[in-house]
Amino acid sequence: MKRNYKGLSLISLLLVLLSNIVRAQTDSTEVASIYGFYSYSSSLMNASSAPELTLQGNASHTSTGVQLTPASSSQFGGLFINGRSFTSVNGLHVEFEYEMKGGTPLSGTYGDGLSFFLYDGAVASPVIGSPGAGLGYAYNRAKDQYASFRKAGLTGAYLGIALDEFGNFKSKRFQGESRVNGIAGSWSTATSHITLRGARGANINSSIGLGPGYTGYPVLVSRSTLSNTGTVGRVLQSDRTYANTTNTLSSTFDLRNGNGEFRKVFLDLIPHFVTPTTTDGFDIKVDMQTIANGAPINIINYYHYKTSVPYTENANPQVTDYNNSDTEGAATAQTLNAAVPAILKLGFAASTGAAFQQHIIRNVKLTLPYSAVSNNDVASTCKNQPVYIPVLDNDIAYKGPISITTPPTGSKNNIDYKTFSFAKNSETDLTLYRKKVTPQGTWTFNTNTGIVTFTPSSGFTGTATMTYSVKGRTVTDSNGKIVEPYGDTAYRSVPATITVNLKTTGCVYAVVSNKMITPTVK
Repeated sequence: MKRNYKGLSLISLLLVLLSNIVRAQTDSTEVASIYGFYSYSSSLMNASSAPELTLQGNASHTSTGVQLTPASSSQFGGLFINGRSFTSVNGLHVEFEYEMKGGTPLSGTYGDGLSFFLYDGAVASPVIGSPGAGLGYAYNRAKDQYASFRKAGLTGAYLGIALDEFGNFKSKRFQGESRVNGIAGSWSTATSHITLRGARGANINSSIGLGPGYTGYPVLVSRSTLSNTGTVGRVLQSDRTYANTTNTLSSTFDLRNGNGEFRKVFLDLIPHFVTPTTTDGFDIKVDMQTIANGAPINIINYYHYKTSVPYTENANPQVTDYNNSDTEGAATAQTLNAAVPAILKLGFAASTGAAFQQHIIRNVKLTLPYSAVSNNDVASTCKNQPVYIPVLDNDIAYKGPISITTPPTGSKNNIDYKTFSFAKNSETDLTLYRKKVTPQGTWTFNTNTGIVTFTPSSGFTGTATMTYSVKGRTVTDSNGKIVEPYGDTAYRSVPATITVNLKTTGCVYAVVSNKMITPTVK
């Protein structure tokens, strides 16, 4: 609505403008999420006191993240973010950074790798799966001579994503100390694979070793990051066979970043809609960023992980695992029940063997796909001089129905200024903070202009910081059904940080820097 200020005295005009500014800075309250989802972010650096984290095996907290294994042989460790659960109705977007470095190779290859996994949130005390090639997710069966090698797969397992440097996570094996289903045959590039395995299987026949925790977890898709030539990947078909993958990587690289190269994983689980109101599992996308602020490389492009998956249990004993026979029996056709749990929890695991390296993870973020994205901003000013920061210029929110064929578009223009909030007190805090007063100075946000103003406290010099987050807009159809949910609190961005450096010399005017550093499609 256009405001007419004609005829107002100078004092009256100033009062009107002042009231507009005050109103723009007034705190308000947002509506609780209808999805029960709240974003999660943790650096995992010096995180030993974080109550939601549980370590298993050789994992330990360090100043650079959670070390799943040190760089020594036969190590095995896991991390569960067991104190947090996530609703699955809207999918999930995951980001994390990792390091694989140090150690000693076997036949030129380091080992083994690490896994990220999702499991049923109803499991109160999860246990990681088998070590070695199982990477804490898959099972391992064995004959009696090697009974101590038997280990069930991850309890409540729904999905495992392996960053498999050595390359055995995807392989079918039938030998005395290791029996597990998988892909048989040769590869032109067998190492440095990203591999997806599915959910825990049914009790086929516990008397021969194919009992609970020792079936299922089938390989869904696998792709090497080292080459675009030859048999570099395979994907499970509906007839239970594996077809060669045809996707070409924009650039190739080794999963191992032993020389300190940057490595960041982006994982999207997008609900697969078969009708406007029904879904069948998820479409899974895995990208990797190998250069800080660089464009992610797509490795797995929307694999459809259905709720019912035909596969082959192909590492069966002829009679039973509970003897010392090395004779393999016939493979059997199975159908995996991969119904999506109502609540998901997640974790990481890693292992080493004769080939070994250090495995570290850090900077984990969990949001809904197409949540708003806020990026850090930096400004400088002089003592006692305010600075005006257009913090939303490098942020994005989404618009359009959730779909992998015509995905929603991300733009700063989709941000709803009225959803802006400075630092909240908790993930469930529904107050929208438009003004924060700190010892360093006063932060205000104008919901009309989208500008943050920082006014330093008298005489303050040094560095001041403040976090903030934003959302998009919710759109409904003529019947009131939500078709674009981005204004829900579940789609609030992970907080970004505004940093203001106050100088005492050499400063004539304020300077703002807010470069877009986050990939625009999440």
